[in-house]
Parts: sequence; structure tokens; C-alpha cells
Amino acid sequence: MNPLPPAPAPPDSSRPVKPWRKALSTLALSAVALLKFGAKLKFFLVPFLKFLPVLLKSGGSMLLMIGVYASQWGWKYAVGFVLLLLLHECGHLLAAKRFGLSVGAPVFIPFMGAHIALREAPPNAWVESWVGIGGPLLGSASALACHLLGHAFDSPLLVALAWTGYWLNLFNLIPVSPLDGGRIATAITPWLWVPGCALLGWMLWRHPTHFLLWIIGICALPRLLSLLRKRTPTESLFYAITPSQRGVMASLYFLLLAALWFGMQSTHPRLP
Repeated sequence: MNPLPPAPAPPDSSRPVKPWRKALSTLALSAVALLKFGAKLKFFLVPFLKFLPVLLKSGGSMLLMIGVYASQWGWKYAVGFVLLLLLHECGHLLAAKRFGLSVGAPVFIPFMGAHIALREAPPNAWVESWVGIGGPLLGSASALACHLLGHAFDSPLLVALAWTGYWLNLFNLIPVSPLDGGRIATAITPWLWVPGCALLGWMLWRHPTHFLLWIIGICALPRLLSLLRKRTPTESLFYAITPSQRGVMASLYFLLLAALWFGMQSTHPRLP
């Protein structure tokens, strides 16, 4: 009887495993786990990936603006200032959405501010005025919140941000296009563009090297010149709003101007 062949010797467990094999094995297991986890989260990941470019566009420009302003005024003030701008722009966004208009993500440009691009034109002056005043309304409320919190906690930083918010929204209410006041004037009377341009001209005379004022002035000219020609039927239909709508927008506009001016005066003595 032939003896059974000897059983093979078990592998030597003390023998070291090569590092590259161990790394490959760990990587393969991790990839399989991620694929399984990603398949389960597909329902949540797909919508997020669709909006990722928009989020990066807005968030990236916000971070850039915070970085630029932090180098001049410190990161706390820079963050607060950019948040005030964001809330102002969100006011425009909410108003536009309320009337069913398509808008883009907020874009922040250092030393020029921020804007939300309308992807479709407002159908009439009433809608355009509400989109225009939506930003100053929410922006003014945000400045008031900083004002109240600054007094409550005796915070010079919050008081300074409140003054900045009041000034920012008051400047935007100058009745010239492309500022918010220029949009609001379409529902009150486009002739408000004349004193608005006169005020802008005075500011340019006081600050002749301020490039942002020059850009606003150049952009304001086409609408100002449109007052000198006869309106087309389409333009007449655009500006056709009821007297009650005109009265509501005029009341909101001039009350907001007065409130912002009062807010600036009340915070100015406490500025650091």
C-alpha cells in the first residue's frame, strides 16, 4: 500500500506581506464600499451635482470678496459686509421668484458689489419695481438687525456693519439705472431718472476718479435719453400701471429713503 502523500505545509504566517499588495487591497475594498454607498445615495447626489456649478460660482466669488476685504478691514468686518450684500441680493431673488422670473446665482465682484442676473425681462414696470425694491427692503432689515444687536451687546463692529448696511442700501436707491432706485422709478415716474442723474453728476464732481460712479453714469445714459423720444406701443404697455400701484411703490420708496437716512444718523455717533 502506497502511503498517502504528505499534506502540503501551511503557509508561513510570519512571512511579511509586501506593502504595495496591502495598499492595493485596501484601495480596492474602499472603492467597492464607496460604490455601494454612492449607489444608495444616488437619489441625493444627482440633484446636488446638478446645482454644484451654481453653488461654486456664488460661493467662490463670495470667498474671493471676503479675502480681498479682509486684507483691508479684517476678516470679521469682511464676513459681515459680504453677508449684508448676500441678504440684499437675496431680497431681489425672492422678489423675482415671487413673480415667476428666472434668475441666476448671486455673483460678487470686489469693489463693485454683487448682482443677480435676471434671465428674463420683467413684463411691466410694476414687476420691475418690486424686483428693484426687494433688495433694499431685505438689506435694510438686515442692517436694522445689526443695529439692534450692536446696541444690545455694545458691539462697535455690529454698529459699524449697521451703518454700512444703511449706506449701501441708501446708495442703491439713487434713481438711476442700473441701481435699484432706477428700477423702482419705472413704477413711480421715469422722470425721477433726471434728479437721479443730477445727483450722480454731483458725486462724480466730488469724486472724479471713482471708477464705479463712472460705470453707473455710462449705464444710466440710455434710459435717460429714452425720456427725450416718443414711447413705442410696447414701451407704453410696459409703463401702464394703476394709480394705486404707483402710490404704493412711491410710499415704500420714500419711506425707505427716510428710514435709511435716519438709521445712518443714529449709528454715526457710535462708529469706531
